[in-house]
Amino acid sequence: MKSQGDDVISCGGAKEMAELQLKVAKKTDNGVFGKAINNFNKVLYSSGGGFYSFYLSSKRNSLLKAFANYEDIKKMANEAKQKVISEKYEKAYETYLNTLERYITDTIYTKAQKRVSTNVENAILSEYYEVNSLKGVEYNEYRYRIQLMLLKMDWNTILSTKSDGYVNKFKKFYVAVVSGLYKSIMRHYAIQVTNTSDKEKVFQKIYNLTEEYIVSFLPYAVPTEETKLVSEAYKAYVDGIDGALRKDYNDLKRELNLLELTRRIFAYSLPTVAAEECYLQILEKARLFITNTYISADKFEMYNLLLQSMQSYYENILSMKTVWDDDAEKKAFEELWTKFSEYKKLANIDYDEYLRLREVLFITEEIKRLKKSERDYSALFAYYRDRMKQQRGLRYFKNSVCKIEGRWRTRRRLTAD
Repeated sequence: MKSQGDDVISCGGAKEMAELQLKVAKKTDNGVFGKAINNFNKVLYSSGGGFYSFYLSSKRNSLLKAFANYEDIKKMANEAKQKVISEKYEKAYETYLNTLERYITDTIYTKAQKRVSTNVENAILSEYYEVNSLKGVEYNEYRYRIQLMLLKMDWNTILSTKSDGYVNKFKKFYVAVVSGLYKSIMRHYAIQVTNTSDKEKVFQKIYNLTEEYIVSFLPYAVPTEETKLVSEAYKAYVDGIDGALRKDYNDLKRELNLLELTRRIFAYSLPTVAAEECYLQILEKARLFITNTYISADKFEMYNLLLQSMQSYYENILSMKTVWDDDAEKKAFEELWTKFSEYKKLANIDYDEYLRLREVLFITEEIKRLKKSERDYSALFAYYRDRMKQQRGLRYFKNSVCKIEGRWRTRRRLTAD
């Protein structure tokens, strides 16, 4: 029968690396003073929890006091005093995080080894192993992630054990710091998008971070009109998930919806250049899906998602773009945007006609753009042409047949006569 501690074994290489680091750390304090410190830590971070809770509360209260003073730092004219308060806050924050981390390494780790840890503690330890594995490969991401993890761990403890008054007091600090950490992580991902060859992995990190922000953090943030709109948009997306559709479609729809929300939440942390890379990747995935799918219904669903992605790309990226590498591309988009703005006026009058005009406009521009590419899009063009025939989007040519009253004869026959 699987015990609670067995959940920890599934962490793989990250777990082994973290365990090795923990064992090394435990063996570094040798000598009389080292043993004394270790014995003190065993008592302090013991699973009994009484002394540890008192010790953590004192560090947490010192942090909140230092944070309150730090918030008023901009009002102070004395630069020397500003520096002292800033350093005091940073020291209190560091001590607080160290206290939380030592609880994981000295208490939860020991309980997991003895197979007496709870499912919650197993989850904390597993996440700690995962975050710790970033230390040697992505130190900047590790630096932000470890803070985020420790703060969330203590926040969940406070929600379940403290009074409403204390929760509200700590909430101000928690929201301010965690919001900044999410923005820092997103900026780190934005830099990676333009500097790495494995872009797909970074794209998924961006979408996962946005979803984590909405689900885990946004309910505690200060409610505003913008946060309300984001929450409603995410709820509408979740409620509209159709499990009967293909996984490829649902995955791509998830990426598109989360990318649109990312642009609203992290407008400054994910700049236009990085966001455009995400959109171009989504558009290319949709094209490949249309080409490689032979079921008409699935192909049509992805085709509609492609049109939706194009509109989102135009509205959230190209319409806001100020610097263009090619003046011809800028002019072509301005012409398209002018036509599309006119078509949008029809949406409340004749929605079906608006969709038809939008489709013809977008696909016509899409064909022009893709013809310049070195890739072979012949199969995709064939589907586009079929759609344009149905939507009356093909160019009409003058009929070369000449009609004579009373009989039908071609020009060639008339010339011969």
